[in-house]
Amino acid sequence: MARTTFKRNTTAIVMSGFMVWTGVMATTASAGVISTDRMVAEYAIDTNRAEMKAALAQENVRERLVELGVSPADVEARIDSLTPTELAMLQEKMDQLPAGAGAVGLLALIVLIFFITDILGITDIFPFVNAAN
Repeated sequence: MARTTFKRNTTAIVMSGFMVWTGVMATTASAGVISTDRMVAEYAIDTNRAEMKAALAQENVRERLVELGVSPADVEARIDSLTPTELAMLQEKMDQLPAGAGAVGLLALIVLIFFITDILGITDIFPFVNAAN
């Protein structure tokens, strides 16, 4: 009987120690206040990306991308990886183009950006471009 009580006490002590250790090692969640400016900026970035993708979703733009040897999936991935500054620059260029020419102009600008990143060796989209080493 004394042996059973000893086993129970030892088990209880080990389990209590384990529970305390688990509580100490658990990460705590912390929440911070997000400013309105930051929320608006993030929303604007998401909206700009959606507009770019919508412009590239047009059939004539997709056909032209395929003709140039660029996969539409690569273009969407590149749009997702653009920095807010690059995205704002593309959006500004797209807004300056006349109606109807926006898709073609946007396509030309994106192909130019891909061409430059291929020359710099950042991407490898066009097989005929030799990267600068």
